[in-house]
Amino acid sequence: MVKVRDGEIISHKADPRNSFNGSFLCVKGNKYLKRQNSPDRLLTPMLRKNGSFQPIDWDRALDLIAEKLVKTREESGPLSSLWAQYSGSLSLLNLFMSRIFWIHMGGSTVTQGGISIDALQAAQMNDFGNCMPHQAEDIINSRNIIIWGRNPAVTNIHLIPFIKAAQKNGATLTVVDPRRTETAKIADRFISPRPGGDGYLAIAVAREIRRRQNGEPEFARKWSNDWDGYMALLDRYDDEDLYAKADVTREEVAFLASAYWDQKPCATYLGLGVNWWKQGGAHSRLIHSLIYMSGNIGIPGGGANFFNMEFPFGTGMFKEEMNKAKERGVQLVKPRRILLPLLANEIEKAQDPPIKLAWIAMFNPVAVAPDSKHLREVLRKLDFVIVTEQFMTATAECADLVLPVTTYLEEDDVVHGHGQSFTVGPVNAVVPPRGETRSNFRIFQELAGRLGFGEALAGAPWDWIARAWDPMEAQGISIERIKNGPVKRALPVIPYQNGGFQTPDGKFNCISEYEGRPDPGSGLTLLMVKQLGLLNSQVLPDEAQELPQVSLNTQVAEDIGVMKGDRVWIESSRDKLEAIAKISPHTRKDTVELFPSVWKNDEGGINRLREAILSDLGPTAAVNETKVTVRKA
Repeated sequence: MVKVRDGEIISHKADPRNSFNGSFLCVKGNKYLKRQNSPDRLLTPMLRKNGSFQPIDWDRALDLIAEKLVKTREESGPLSSLWAQYSGSLSLLNLFMSRIFWIHMGGSTVTQGGISIDALQAAQMNDFGNCMPHQAEDIINSRNIIIWGRNPAVTNIHLIPFIKAAQKNGATLTVVDPRRTETAKIADRFISPRPGGDGYLAIAVAREIRRRQNGEPEFARKWSNDWDGYMALLDRYDDEDLYAKADVTREEVAFLASAYWDQKPCATYLGLGVNWWKQGGAHSRLIHSLIYMSGNIGIPGGGANFFNMEFPFGTGMFKEEMNKAKERGVQLVKPRRILLPLLANEIEKAQDPPIKLAWIAMFNPVAVAPDSKHLREVLRKLDFVIVTEQFMTATAECADLVLPVTTYLEEDDVVHGHGQSFTVGPVNAVVPPRGETRSNFRIFQELAGRLGFGEALAGAPWDWIARAWDPMEAQGISIERIKNGPVKRALPVIPYQNGGFQTPDGKFNCISEYEGRPDPGSGLTLLMVKQLGLLNSQVLPDEAQELPQVSLNTQVAEDIGVMKGDRVWIESSRDKLEAIAKISPHTRKDTVELFPSVWKNDEGGINRLREAILSDLGPTAAVNETKVTVRKA
């Protein structure tokens, strides 16, 4: 909720009508007005000329884009243009209008996979048929809460009051994470497995539970597929070998077995720490099967809780627009999909046709995708690169043309809750766009006019929203109602009750194969530390640190002759960077923890070091696979 005086935003606060996050804003939300009004915000189109950016007017910018798009398509075909969009905005129009624009252009190359939740999301879809957590208020019913590879005290702080209420009600909070996170500091128990050892730990706990079950649970086969395969998988391992591979004790495994079986209901909250490995999907599935076999699915206080990833809006307009494009004589081609986690390599190797032009929006891949130095080099070799941005980011620096875009406070749209929120709410423009900024919606409309299909994209924002609104109407949520404020959707508090899985056959899919992890080998595992006031690469220039900090284990620091405050070099197979040493006995001896993810003049941040490696499902970028060495500078 925003208070405006004389056309200026003077304050904002959480909307109390949102039952999940309506009591307070997160740190990033509280700081957003500073971002909104920053003197560093891009306010006019910028064209690269003779190695530097020069301001140009919108007519010239849009004419230039139209000229480049037409020329590229005529010379090399529609697939020679790359459209790269990610999660910078998840509002309906920002997700839909780009796709509709490219339909009427005849198609393009697009990205698939991601750099975030994609392996875990794919695992949930495979095993449960959907990504549906318990609603947060159900956690009060939990006797045990397991936070596995997740740090909600930093990344999901609206969940913390629910966790603390459950603790006050007698629940035991356990954090499973190689890092001693901020959430671990409020936990009753902290277990620190070897980085990447999550799968082995899940198997060890499942084996211990099976011994305690004294027979097969009644629900086991009734509601699942390949139960026998999962049991055979458990049989292939030895307890002591599992403890060694996961680097945990027998007592820690017994403690978790008690939490899941003897003292259930047990709610599990999974996060990116499980996901960012070559076996990220398998790790997630092994934990899912552990939760299922312990009887913690579909019961109050239980759940394999990840994010609410159900997309609530109608997508029928895409087929409608494809038919309209065909009627106009557009020859539609099937989009070519390249892997986002390997973006630099994928752009380089694309042939028939090669990629000539890239348009990047709602995304800063040079800072947030792995192997950023390589990606920067690849983008600069393309014929023309367009970036729509609010600030001159590392990716914008690689562009030929940068278009300044509005913030959510300057545009009309709707957004659905991402994470634990089950709410749909309006995005209302409360102030005019700053400077010459324009919404992505308007940019596409004006560009369509120059390309001969302006009528196809014509209409006000709410006209387009209405075309996707049928599923909401079916839930009793009208357009007029949503314009007035957030509305909680009528979704189950406890998903998958009585075996109601959303897989094709209505059954949970157990995992039956796991390739395991290679021996740890040499080097230290590079872990990136998310911070309370920083959202990925979104940092204001005046808040950026000069250099990152790196946390080293006390013994590791002693072995290499490093003391607190020393400058050190961190080097991977891809690049090296300088950091300030921090020494901690809580940092594991086989890891280094780097923070923040970006800093001043970094040209890629931590992703300068990260190797471009795929996970098994999703796929996502298996960024935790990167090993580094550290030496005194």
